[in-house]
Amino acid sequence: MQRISFHIAWIFFTCLSLTGWAQVNSPLGRFQVDYAKGCAPLTVTITDLTGGPTAQYLYDADTCVIASPKYDPSLCPPSSNTTSTSYTYTEPGTYSLVQVVASQIPRGDTIVIEVLPPQQPQVDITLCNNYRVSVKIIDTYYERFLIDYGDGTPPTTAITHAYPPGNNSYPVTVSGYFNNGPVNCGSTTKMMTPVNNIPMASIEQVTVVNQGYNTGQIEIDYTLGSPDVDYVLQAAVNGTSNYKNIRVVKDSNYLIYDLNTIDSVYCYRIAARERCSNIEIYSNTVCSISLQVTAENGQNQVNWNTVSTPQFSQYEVERNNMAMGPPITNAGTMGITDTGTTCDQLYCYQISTQYNDGGRSTSVARCVTGINSLPPPAVASLTASIDGGSIIVDWDNAPPLNFFRIFRSENNGPFEAIGQGESFPYTDTNLRPQINTYCYYLVYQNTCGQQSEPSTIACAMKLSGENPDNQHYVLDWTPYTGWENGVADYQLEIMDENGSPVGAPISLGPNATSYLDPITNNRQISQYRVLAISNDTVPLRSVSNIIKVDIPIQIFVPNSFTPNNDGLNDTFNAQGLFIDDYSMEIYNRWGELLFHSTELEQGWNGVYKGSLSPEDGYVYRIEATDTKGRVSVKQGTLYLLRKDN
Repeated sequence: MQRISFHIAWIFFTCLSLTGWAQVNSPLGRFQVDYAKGCAPLTVTITDLTGGPTAQYLYDADTCVIASPKYDPSLCPPSSNTTSTSYTYTEPGTYSLVQVVASQIPRGDTIVIEVLPPQQPQVDITLCNNYRVSVKIIDTYYERFLIDYGDGTPPTTAITHAYPPGNNSYPVTVSGYFNNGPVNCGSTTKMMTPVNNIPMASIEQVTVVNQGYNTGQIEIDYTLGSPDVDYVLQAAVNGTSNYKNIRVVKDSNYLIYDLNTIDSVYCYRIAARERCSNIEIYSNTVCSISLQVTAENGQNQVNWNTVSTPQFSQYEVERNNMAMGPPITNAGTMGITDTGTTCDQLYCYQISTQYNDGGRSTSVARCVTGINSLPPPAVASLTASIDGGSIIVDWDNAPPLNFFRIFRSENNGPFEAIGQGESFPYTDTNLRPQINTYCYYLVYQNTCGQQSEPSTIACAMKLSGENPDNQHYVLDWTPYTGWENGVADYQLEIMDENGSPVGAPISLGPNATSYLDPITNNRQISQYRVLAISNDTVPLRSVSNIIKVDIPIQIFVPNSFTPNNDGLNDTFNAQGLFIDDYSMEIYNRWGELLFHSTELEQGWNGVYKGSLSPEDGYVYRIEATDTKGRVSVKQGTLYLLRKDN
């Protein structure tokens, strides 16, 4: 509070000093007032110079002047004469202050008092380098100004001021007033934090919004370093010299109209103005891009023009919103040829320049419709995959086409046309892929009406198997053909009778065409399928037919045994797989039952009624039921042999 009072006192006394107590004399020189112009409320003090009888004063004499808009007959003759030499005007207006002295001729002398409404002065206060600030007076209302820089120094008319180094903030107050008036009008205050170096601006993006000869539009997105610095957007045409001021910027983007963005390239920068030293500090430079696209037979020519700066990093080319290859790092490369285009297809291109300082420039998107009278390329990779009794033929990344025709060969026979379509995949139904082999090729007509050469031939994998020895199930399949880059891996899927995977697929490598699956007791019914994986970045997949294998119950019976207690072959036992229920009977040559067991592990030791049976041939009968309830009977002759211990 003491500091505020101190500042007010300084303003008051400095005002007295600046105005020099300049009194305003009346036309006849009979009296003076200290102020003849000021803001409401305005207090005036009169000094009588007549030295005669006591003078009287009428502070608003216009009320008795018929021609005055203030004329009020009810107030005339004047009843407000007073000998008081001080008066406060509370309302804005123009007043006639009249001194009346009876002994003088003429009796009255007049000074016009002008009272104006107070208002805040219009000023622009900005930062400078070296902890200085600058005040720019843009106000046209007041005639004089007084600046208090808020650091305890006396108010002044100086428009620049230096602060001590540091991070302190200061209120800068600019007060406006009039000649022949007190400092009692409005003021404008702004908090300022002085800095050693004013922050620069940064251009983030320059975008050509519309490309035209005189209708072009460019949008500039930027970041300003401080709201307390003057920033000016500047532009140079077809180069990075001869910059001209565009406008003072305060926000974060600006759209410029009516440019020739076809023939011209515009480079932009933002100048931070340091008014104390009258210098400019520049941001990064970003230049616009002019893009031209021309459709040619089977290709599109894409060319662009811009101005390369030392901060150039790379060009990025997009077609239909997807990157066209890796970025271009050669600043001098300003064109590419997009080959393999299709007629009647729309191609839209856009070019961006990336700068090392973080700036970016983007062209307008330019579109052309492809033209092509050349035959389209043959399909290089075709996928034929078995699905039950059907084969699905697919072509990944097929271009737009009018239609295709598909041809099939069965068991290496001649190819015959089987159908046509307009989109993929194509499904060939009512087949027997577990018995026959099927191969396919196709031709297509593109949207230009041109027909392709025949595609590669794709042959679906045929999987088959057999059980030659009741120990292994042997699987064989025809290799897959149809992919330009070949097969990277064959994988075998083993499933149970319900189709659930039995473990992960088995990787067999790119050249495998067979596999031996051991027959085990825990899987009587199995299903098999082979997957082919292509050697592509995004692999293609083809699947074979599924074969279902039901291994019959397995019973293994020796033809002899030697019950001499030497620990070798002392009992007659059967062995088997997939046995759920079991019964074994042994008879002598007269049909007498010697042994019966319902346990597979329990065999006959050659003993009957406590005595070892003689060396002879015996008949066995085994009846077994598998896990599916199927019965199998096996019978034959076994020989009991004696060997000395």
